[in-house]
Amino acid sequence: MSDACPTLFAANEDLLGTLPPVLRAVVKALGLARAQEWLHDFGGVSVILPQYKTDALSLTADELQALRATLAPHLDAVGRFWAPKPDKILIRARDAQIRRERHKTSIRVLARRYRLTDRQILNICREDDPGSQYVLF
Repeated sequence: MSDACPTLFAANEDLLGTLPPVLRAVVKALGLARAQEWLHDFGGVSVILPQYKTDALSLTADELQALRATLAPHLDAVGRFWAPKPDKILIRARDAQIRRERHKTSIRVLARRYRLTDRQILNICREDDPGSQYVLF
């Protein structure tokens, strides 16, 4: 996402429900903005969550405890989990915003606003309503 795109991120239950379980737990523990920031640095690798605060993970003591609590079902015996990349949060939030705006503005405007093609906008909107067909002209 670029700075030109509108701010889309209000963590709501609809968005959380679409996320994979580990990503959902991280967002619940840290909040959406902080989860994006943290996963930008640590996403895509396995992370061992220590019991006590350490500077290595860039987490406060409260954030660490919240992560350990929400990720408990996903941790292995040594407290390790695979941290997902934050791109799924961005894409799903962007797509949800596009679906909300699809009846208020044209596909061409949405494509320019989100720096996507007309076809990508159509496919995003079609995911929400699989039985419909869109007129291109």
